[in-house]
Amino acid sequence: MKAMNNMGSSVVVGIASTKLLGILVLAFAPSTLFRLYYFRMYLFIILLGVFNGLCFLPVILSWCGPPTDEIEVLEAENDKIAMQKAQDKIDMHEKYH
Repeated sequence: MKAMNNMGSSVVVGIASTKLLGILVLAFAPSTLFRLYYFRMYLFIILLGVFNGLCFLPVILSWCGPPTDEIEVLEAENDKIAMQKAQDKIDMHEKYH
């Protein structure tokens, strides 16, 4: 899940900005051959790659990957709690000053 939070948006933006914009031109081509074969074929390949990279592979790797590092999870939770407490102190300080 951490990897999806960190890298998922970058993958989606990379796909949208390079691949989809690149083949969007083919969707408006005057030739039926380009629209029918090239556009649909490349669109299907891109969508298959998106599904593979964002849905299928993360699930498979979570099943057969290494176990969760419990110490790292606890440290992350403690860091979140500490950050929230610090933010609360800052908010209280700003509220009364």
